[in-house]
Amino acid sequence: MHFFHIFIDIDPTPPPVKAKATVSLGKPRLFSGEDVQMTCSVPDDPSSNWTYEWFHDGELLSATEVYSLNKAQVLQSGNYTCKGLKTIKAWPYIVPSIPSDPLKIHVDGGWVLLQTPFEPLIIEENMTLTCRVRDDPLLSNVIFYKDGVEFNKQKGTDVVFTKLTLEDAAIYSCRATWIKNMEYQSSQSLPSYVTVLDILETPTMTIVGGRGRVRSGNKVEFRCITKVNAREQDLNIEYFYLKNGNRLGPASARDTYAISEVNINHTGNYTCKVRIRALNVERWSNQVNLKVLPPLNL
Repeated sequence: MHFFHIFIDIDPTPPPVKAKATVSLGKPRLFSGEDVQMTCSVPDDPSSNWTYEWFHDGELLSATEVYSLNKAQVLQSGNYTCKGLKTIKAWPYIVPSIPSDPLKIHVDGGWVLLQTPFEPLIIEENMTLTCRVRDDPLLSNVIFYKDGVEFNKQKGTDVVFTKLTLEDAAIYSCRATWIKNMEYQSSQSLPSYVTVLDILETPTMTIVGGRGRVRSGNKVEFRCITKVNAREQDLNIEYFYLKNGNRLGPASARDTYAISEVNINHTGNYTCKVRIRALNVERWSNQVNLKVLPPLNL
């Protein structure tokens, strides 16, 4: 009797998860001499015992969960990232997370600072811009600029935008005038770019491989590329594929549409439509042309 032993190699390494860096105290745009505190976490694996590392523009800073800038200096401006390290019982014993997205910290050495959202905003959301002056003096007026053009003049420090549109994505700055020692003083902030994203990005229709002219009998695959930028999770995208404006079947959950063997009748203009039914949002793609050539006669 013969016995066969089957050895199954089980990889003990857990699947990669991503770290997240957040500002837990203070603001990411601050005056020199002020404080800001950043915290690292791994949201997709919160129950594990992680240790953390912090980096400033790629250079290792600290092995702590929380990293603070106390009485911050201008030279400490830059991109801060972190990653988690988890100990496991088998080789390689320590498994790193995927590094976090960069957290941009701006330490301003001037007199006027425009505080803007540090994360991209989404259309229909609200936004507040705050024009801060060092030491909070008595303000005479504040002027706000969008792409270098004045759009608001007031005594208050805040401007509120409601129901943002894509046109609100711009470079903003402010100028403040205040009274100090019985004299008027004025200074302008550095510009700051505000990103506003569409809930569902306009899709791009492409032919995989980039071939718009193919011989009859070949396979052709179209791809409909889009992205969801919504706070809600697990939103389903429906894909519709059309030729010359006519739908090619029901809605699909796939971002590709394939024709296994094209023929002359497949020549035409192809587009896609994407829809998120839960948000009642849909977007249409560009148009791509497919020309099917007769087969080569050998």
